Amino acid sequence: MRIYGPVPSRRFGLSLGVDIVPHKVCPLDCIYCQLGETDCLQVEREDFYTIEEIISDVKEALEEGPAPDVITLAGSGEPGLYLHLGELIDELKKLSDAPVLLITNAVLLTNPDMAAAALKADILAPSLDAGDVETFERINKPHPDLNFDDIVESLVAVTNAHPGEVRLEVMLIRDINDDRESIEKIAAITKRVKCDRIDINTPVRPPVPERGALPCNEDTLELAKSILGPKAVPIAKFEKRHRSQKQLHEFNDVDKNVRETLMRRPCTLKDICDSHGLDEPTASDIIHRLQAAGLITADHTDQGTYYRVPGQNPTSL
Repeated sequence: MRIYGPVPSRRFGLSLGVDIVPHKVCPLDCIYCQLGETDCLQVEREDFYTIEEIISDVKEALEEGPAPDVITLAGSGEPGLYLHLGELIDELKKLSDAPVLLITNAVLLTNPDMAAAALKADILAPSLDAGDVETFERINKPHPDLNFDDIVESLVAVTNAHPGEVRLEVMLIRDINDDRESIEKIAAITKRVKCDRIDINTPVRPPVPERGALPCNEDTLELAKSILGPKAVPIAKFEKRHRSQKQLHEFNDVDKNVRETLMRRPCTLKDICDSHGLDEPTASDIIHRLQAAGLITADHTDQGTYYRVPGQNPTSL
């Protein structure tokens, strides 16, 4: 389990992240995932950590850090796999006035217990990347027990029953689901979904290039906005997205030092460990925070993974 932040989120403000599922344990193996391929493709929900240890760590983070805008259940695996998700959300609401945000790929909403837990979140942020089963399988590479039609019906049912805010995310990928026909198929589903906003995204931060998750252009995002309707908002800003120095104040000194190093030259995880005297888990946590805030990106090369600040020339590797 990992508590990270609070970090700035382009969608939800200052976010305290609560990672309640082990790294890359997920029902999907999405080609655009920044964390790479899924290590454990599963649909069985588990008691990965105790409620008590999660709440203890969140309490500590709330006491030590700035007050977050949201407490976010997301991270490096699908939070819907956590067996006691509903109870955890109840306990988190007792700790802070910050709303509890659940970011989910939505495929486990077919499970009645998971669906009931999702209804407890103050803000529900499910995703929908495909309007048909073929595209779903191509982009999301699901566990074989998952059924696309069942997932859609559950998404519709849960969002229409949800008492709070619902923010749907649609990820558009070049030459896969960014043509008019594909977007119209997605729109046919979103018309049945009750949501306050549709965030249109595209993988501007590079995942593994070999998996084929390439960003579409801004014209395509605008086309999607026109098709998906007035609630749709493109959130991918490409290189126009910048962070001011003021927005960096939420990070600790080591985080800032690592980013300053990456402003000068791209580095591998080992380079960061060696230059800053860090162990690998600590350096990995820093990289995760900076990536989550959009402050650094990863370039995967034959020589290894290099981290850099957006806008830096990747050929300098």
